[in-house]
Amino acid sequence: MDVAAIDAAIHRVRAARDRGVSWLLDHIAPDGTPVGADQRNGWGRLPWALAVCGECEAAVRVIAWAERGQMAADGNFAPGVAFGSGRFGTYPLAHFAIGAWLTERFDISLRVMDALRQWQDPATGGCPIAPPADRATDLCDLLSTAQVGLAAVITGQDDIADQCWGWVTDLVGQQPADAGACFYTFRRGADLLVEPDKSLEWLALTDFSKPRQTFYTPGMAAVFLCAYASRQREPAALRMAADLLRFNVEGCAEQFADTASVQVCKFGWGVSAVLAADPDGDWLPHVARMGDWFISNQRDDGAWAPSSFLVSEPSDIDKLVKTAEHVMEVNAILAALGTARGRMEK
Repeated sequence: MDVAAIDAAIHRVRAARDRGVSWLLDHIAPDGTPVGADQRNGWGRLPWALAVCGECEAAVRVIAWAERGQMAADGNFAPGVAFGSGRFGTYPLAHFAIGAWLTERFDISLRVMDALRQWQDPATGGCPIAPPADRATDLCDLLSTAQVGLAAVITGQDDIADQCWGWVTDLVGQQPADAGACFYTFRRGADLLVEPDKSLEWLALTDFSKPRQTFYTPGMAAVFLCAYASRQREPAALRMAADLLRFNVEGCAEQFADTASVQVCKFGWGVSAVLAADPDGDWLPHVARMGDWFISNQRDDGAWAPSSFLVSEPSDIDKLVKTAEHVMEVNAILAALGTARGRMEK
């Protein structure tokens, strides 16, 4: 891409991001209450998304609202609607920790990180998909562990981040030699989960040769790995990030072409992170492609919605979850394009 092409892409991506932010702002009450907060917790990522897009005032309103009744003293979400069943609970908790940190509510952020430290398995470094019970048999997943690891890097909690790095390294090293296009993303205790229960099969095993899979896990892992590589000056983490993204690069075309699926969204975030960390890699075309992918999947009102093959009639809560996520990912793409543009000025 030349300078003119990058400038045009930046203009398009910025417009899409700003339309998404406008939708989010329209769905937050003056006291900071997010839409649908009385029904379920779809707001964990909201302060983070608003903060990185320059809407810190709105972000801190949401945090202040959460502080008034949605957070427990120990840093977890409060029992009830905010906590829910606790299933995959570390994932939104890590989102909230990042949002609080970016708005300089370090007290809240560190309290949440302390809660996440209690969730983390001290033996393996993984983050369980349910509140810890029997550590030897707890199921931990890549999405949660990488997200917690990213929050730990951002907030300077090196002990948590190092444990997450160890868990991810072990997961990658345990992949079967004959796995081909398949990627296993869960571990039970110290062992790779290669025969998940039917209820978890779609989450625990991604076949990149087939459509409508969980294509997002390499991207989430890559973002954490790039951050960890930068923080700890660990080149092996950057190499691992690039290797994992090859699952998407070499995977089926339906990842990007299926209009009923948005499961590849985190690939855009991942390639943006690798582009910033590895300027000599050939990542810019992928970043630009994902910018256009996000634009083509944005709704007329500025929101994004979950995959329609999973949620055919999304509610405002569903759209809040995905719009907050996609605004943040689109902002990362915008930053990566800006990085590429700046390097061309040398």
